[in-house]
Amino acid sequence: MPRIFNTIRQRLLKENRLTRYLIYAVGEIILVVIGILIALNINNASTETKTRTKELVLLKEMRQNLSADLRDVQYNVAGNKGRTRANEAVLKALQERTALNDSLKQHFGNILGNFQLSENTAAWENLKSVGIDLISDDSLRNAIAALYSTKYVYQENLEKSMDDHYHWNQLYPMVLKNLDVEAVWVSATPVDHEGLMDDREFREVLKMHLFIRRFMQGQYESIEDEIEDILEQLDAHIRHLEART
Repeated sequence: MPRIFNTIRQRLLKENRLTRYLIYAVGEIILVVIGILIALNINNASTETKTRTKELVLLKEMRQNLSADLRDVQYNVAGNKGRTRANEAVLKALQERTALNDSLKQHFGNILGNFQLSENTAAWENLKSVGIDLISDDSLRNAIAALYSTKYVYQENLEKSMDDHYHWNQLYPMVLKNLDVEAVWVSATPVDHEGLMDDREFREVLKMHLFIRRFMQGQYESIEDEIEDILEQLDAHIRHLEART
């Protein structure tokens, strides 16, 4: 092709057709520019396809991680509700001086125990290593970043610094001192049920533990809602990417 252009150019110069030569030269330049632009567009399209394919693979991994997180937090929500009901029942029974019965023994056996979120962070770590800008949906990207870098971190701090600390340093010693535990989360009997009704310290420890259980319940339910929202956004964006690739 260059030899053809060169032949035409030489012929026009020999024939002293300057105007036609200039028109031809401009046309040749335009053709070269168009060729470059086409090549760039093809290259950009190829790069974009590879990027979106990488995004799709990572988001599917993210979806698996968050689905596992959702099951875990739902377990925590259900279990925490059970602990909350047991603490409420025991505190009410002591305040109302209710006689000991099998149902109350079951509640005594369930006042102990707390929960921890076991989040899966493999996809999040992969995303950070390649750059979170890989996610092309701004809203989804911001929601994922907020969950992992803020919500999960805050929850972990609450579980370790508040919930665990109070549970093992305040509630557990009171349980050891005042209850005979036949089976954890099954049944426990007060060493002195009548005396426990008048034990202000035991009741106050239960009240604070009940406050923590309710507070943690709100945190777990909030995380549950956030994960469900992100999963909905993920599904929609994954469908969008699959339609493009």
